[in-house]
Amino acid sequence: MNAKFSKMSPRRVAATLAAVAVSATMAAASTAAFAKPWGGDCDGKSGDRTECRSERGMKGMSRLHDELKLDAKQEALWQDAEKASKENMAGMRDRFRQHHEEIQALIDKPGADLRAVAKRMDEFKAEGQKLREANRDRWLTVYDSLNAEQKEKARVFFKSKLDRMARHGHRGPGRS
Repeated sequence: MNAKFSKMSPRRVAATLAAVAVSATMAAASTAAFAKPWGGDCDGKSGDRTECRSERGMKGMSRLHDELKLDAKQEALWQDAEKASKENMAGMRDRFRQHHEEIQALIDKPGADLRAVAKRMDEFKAEGQKLREANRDRWLTVYDSLNAEQKEKARVFFKSKLDRMARHGHRGPGRS
C-alpha cells in the first residue's frame, strides 16, 4: 500500500472516493447529453445536436463537392464516403444511448467497481475512435484520388473551417 495513502484520514479517503464517483457519474452524464434530444432547431428543423452538426457539415462538404468538379472515379469514392458518414452519424445517437444505459446500469449497482465503470467508458471511447478513423480513412481515399488543383481547393476549404472554429473558441483535440 502507498505510504502516503495509508496516512490519509478516513474522512479524506471518503472524500477522494466520492470525488471519483462524482467524476464517473459526470462522464456518464456527458455521454448521455449527446444522446438526448436537443429541442433546438437546425436551419428551421427540430433535431438533436448530432443531426444538426452533421447537416451543417454535409452542407459545407456539398459546397466543396461542387468546387472540386470530380471525375467519375472520384465521384464514386465521394459517394461511398458520404454514404458511410451519414450511416455512421445516424447510428451515433443509438450508440450513445446504449452506452449511457450500460454505464448507468453498472453505476447503479450497490458496490459498483468504479474501475470497471471507467474501463467500460474507455472501451466506448475506443470504439468511437475506431469509427471516426474508418470514416476519416474513407475521406482520405477521396483526397488521394484528387489532382493537385483539387487538393489545393480541399486544403483551402478545410483551412477556412479550422480558422472559423478557432474564431468561435473551439480549441481542438483535448479542448484545454
